[in-house]
Amino acid sequence: MKVLLVGSRHVGTKNDPSSIYQGIVDAGGNAELIYWEDLQLHAKTGEATACVDRRDVLSDVQKVLLFGWYKSGRDSIYRDVAYAFSLIAAHKQIEVWNSEALAQRSTTKLSCMVQLAIEGVQIPETWFSLGDTVLVHQRTFPYIAKAISASRGRDNYLIQDDVMRADVTALHHEKRFMVQEYLENDHDLRVVCFGGRPKLVLRRSRSDTKTHLNNTSQGAVGEWLDIDTLPSQLLTECSNICIITKREMAGIDFIPARTSPYGYSCLEVNAIPQLTSGFGVDKKMATLIETILK
Repeated sequence: MKVLLVGSRHVGTKNDPSSIYQGIVDAGGNAELIYWEDLQLHAKTGEATACVDRRDVLSDVQKVLLFGWYKSGRDSIYRDVAYAFSLIAAHKQIEVWNSEALAQRSTTKLSCMVQLAIEGVQIPETWFSLGDTVLVHQRTFPYIAKAISASRGRDNYLIQDDVMRADVTALHHEKRFMVQEYLENDHDLRVVCFGGRPKLVLRRSRSDTKTHLNNTSQGAVGEWLDIDTLPSQLLTECSNICIITKREMAGIDFIPARTSPYGYSCLEVNAIPQLTSGFGVDKKMATLIETILK
């Protein structure tokens, strides 16, 4: 049996993972030690992997032990990284110590993408690392860099050259960016779900050619669509996404994708879709109340 220990480089002497690793090895055990700060997570439709230096660290492991992940303040991002990592391990049927890392909820775009990927939901290919490795080594332009905890289109960049990459990389320690493939588009869809089912569809189209963002908060034009005009497979996928994320209320964002069987790829899942602000407040509130009181 091989045991993988994952710890933080900044944990100090309390529960030092290197000491625990050495104890296992000294007892004749087969073990490996890696650090959260070196981990790179990769998600695409149907699969997700955890790598160090592009090597899948879970390929030959039967048990993982997690240390130094339950942090607070701005370092609380470690919790979501641990959640995403544990989801990948559990999906590979690897025993997770401690399993409470799996008892969390998704708090950033990162773990949400991993959740959806391993369940086969169509998503843009996604990469993340706590360090700037993913940003620095991403070589195919253009691509999207977005802060994993941002909302309303903030801290979301279309990276088209080395200069722009360097500017965004300089912000990474503060913002924590993930990288996604860029899917060419002229609009996106916000599907509002209540009771775990799609109820409203907002088509968002940017009018400014200087931006790649379709968020109405960033000046895009919103238009309500008849929900029956959407492909039935896309509507079914919305209900499936609510089950995967355990959300009765959700704002699911989709972007056109040629490779998708229903024409769209899921960009993100918002826990509460701007009910009392933004575009179409009256319509959203009326639909919510109607759904609640049924």
